[in-house]
Amino acid sequence: MTLEELQEILAEQFSCDAAELERDTALADLGADHEDMVELAWALGEAIGVEIDENELNVDMTIGELWRLARDLEENAAE
Repeated sequence: MTLEELQEILAEQFSCDAAELERDTALADLGADHEDMVELAWALGEAIGVEIDENELNVDMTIGELWRLARDLEENAAE
């Protein structure tokens, strides 16, 4: 998963412009709540082909942290 792919997923979920999403933007800054974390876990899981537990995500994560998590999960699944 590229950062741009993650930004597109987030832009769609939070109805914002992907170009405005920076690595240091927290999910809370996008108005994320628990329901959003459930939906985001599902969307990311679909994108990378790995089931993601929403408990691995939290609203205080930045987009950069979320991207690292998604890449790590994707790499571990490929092994």
